[in-house]
Amino acid sequence: MSRDDRRGGEPDGDRPAKRPAATVGPGLVYRLLLLAGLPALGLLLGWLVPRVADRVAGLRWAPMQGPFELVASFDDGWTAVAGPVAGMLLGLGGGLLTYVLAMRVTFEGDTLRVEKDGESRILARAEVAAAFLDKDRLVILDAASRQLLRRPTDLEPADLDRGFTAHGYRWLHEDPFAGCYHRWVPDSAELSVAANAVLKAREHALRKKNAADVEELRAEAQRLGYVLREEGTRQYWRPLPPEAAEG
Repeated sequence: MSRDDRRGGEPDGDRPAKRPAATVGPGLVYRLLLLAGLPALGLLLGWLVPRVADRVAGLRWAPMQGPFELVASFDDGWTAVAGPVAGMLLGLGGGLLTYVLAMRVTFEGDTLRVEKDGESRILARAEVAAAFLDKDRLVILDAASRQLLRRPTDLEPADLDRGFTAHGYRWLHEDPFAGCYHRWVPDSAELSVAANAVLKAREHALRKKNAADVEELRAEAQRLGYVLREEGTRQYWRPLPPEAAEG
C-alpha cells in the first residue's frame, strides 16, 4: 500500500499546489531605524538634556521652561545615569510601538490582508484589479477603478512589487489614472452639490488631521461617483465611469 493510499487521500501529484502565506513587512533599514536608531537618539538626548537644562532654564525666551527647570532641579549624579537610561528606554518603546503598528500585507490563498495601526482589511483576489504606490500611499483598485484601499505606508516599493507579483496580483509602477484628476475648488460647477459638500467637509478633516473622517468622507465621495486623492490639504478628484458609481 502506498503512502497516499494509507492516508486515504488523493496522490500528492493530483492535489493543486497551495502557495504558503507570505507577508510583506517593514524592511531591514526601517527596522534598524526604529529598533536601534530611536533608542540611540533617546540615549543621546537623555545624556544631553541634563547638561543643558540649567542654561536653558535661565533663558526666559526659551520654550518648555517647566520641563527644563524640573530636570535642572535634580541631582547631577542621578541624572547622569538615569537620563540616558530613561531616554534609551523611551526610544526603544516608541520604536517597538511604531514597528508593531507599521503596515503589513499578507497574501494567503485567494485573499490579501492589509494591517496597519491595529486595523485589518481583507480583500478577495477577485476584487483586486491592480495595486500601486501613489507617493507614500498604497492604493488598491477594483476593475471599475474604485479605490478599495488607500493607506499611508513605509513599505519598500520593491518589496511590494515582488509580493503582489509573486502572488498573481497586478502591480503598477504608477497611477494609471494620474492624468484624469482635477484640482478641487470650493463649489466647483463640475461637481454636484452633494459632492462639493463632502469635499468641503473632508478639507476640514484634512486640516484637523482627523484620519477617520478623511477616510469615511473619501468613501462617501466614491459612493457619489468620484475618486479622491490629496496632497496635504489640497484635494483632487476624478469621475468614476457611470456604471461604477454606487449611488
